[in-house]
Amino acid sequence: MTQIISRNIIREILGRWAQGALSAKDVHVWAEHHYQNDAFDFEDWEGEEENSVSNEVLAHLDMLDMNLLVPEDIPSYLAFLSTPRGSFDEGFSKLERYLGTVDIEARRVQLKGTSPYQPFCVKRR
Repeated sequence: MTQIISRNIIREILGRWAQGALSAKDVHVWAEHHYQNDAFDFEDWEGEEENSVSNEVLAHLDMLDMNLLVPEDIPSYLAFLSTPRGSFDEGFSKLERYLGTVDIEARRVQLKGTSPYQPFCVKRR
């Protein structure tokens, strides 16, 4: 039987991370377990391209180490999770605009030696 991952479940995980009850590593492990796992599905598929806000956020959390996501990013993800059905493209555009403002080089320095980010904090040439 397929388990449904709702926006509220993801909000709860993000909230626990924001409060310090979960670490980045905890969130990453949770996302790795749930993302692209046939035992789980999402309640908010929409459009001809089959977009899902929940699936997209989970994909980002699955790559939080690689993309250097930190708790200060949580409000933007919560805003995206509040996107009304049928407005995926608009909500995703807002999230992408925010992510475009993140200083990745500064994060590499900030997170160097920190799990689970350390493999992605090596300066690229």
